[in-house]
Amino acid sequence: MRSRHRAAAITAALTAAEQDADDRGWDARPALLGLFDTTGHRHAPAIGMRELPVDKAVWRLHEQTVPSPRLPYWVGLTAITEHLTAPNTVASLRQWARAEQRRLIGMAFLCEGLDNHADSTPAHPDGLPVRALIACDTDARHYQILRVRGAASTTTTVFDHSPASVRATVIPMCLRRLLTCALA
Repeated sequence: MRSRHRAAAITAALTAAEQDADDRGWDARPALLGLFDTTGHRHAPAIGMRELPVDKAVWRLHEQTVPSPRLPYWVGLTAITEHLTAPNTVASLRQWARAEQRRLIGMAFLCEGLDNHADSTPAHPDGLPVRALIACDTDARHYQILRVRGAASTTTTVFDHSPASVRATVIPMCLRRLLTCALA
């Protein structure tokens, strides 16, 4: 059953995570997060988050010191997804998900910069960096929280039934694949 209470709790947890990232400042590396139901109560869920340990070298491809286009962070997410969902390494993803002793209910990806528009995140028309927190849950919802650098507030979008144009983009596809494999 699709719980509106769970959707509200996930939205609140993601909003708090983005606010925490904003409080820490900009120029942070991306984070791949698991969303866990810490109560199991349908009408009053509490959502906890845990970062999936990712080798920091994956994100360094983005930080090239030569004057050339940077690789978008979603390229690193794609590589991580391919690695963690491969038959010989998927067990480590499942072990990470079960180590929390709580039920994994979603995956999220937090990144910032000028390049996250290559996916479902729109670019800012003035070329300003955007922080994007994109998530999906086991109810097939899609969450997106965006903050333009320097803005006091965020823009939040939640799709109960995300359109195909969103589902077919790289970040949501990777998050769904990771979630599916972690729960199998």
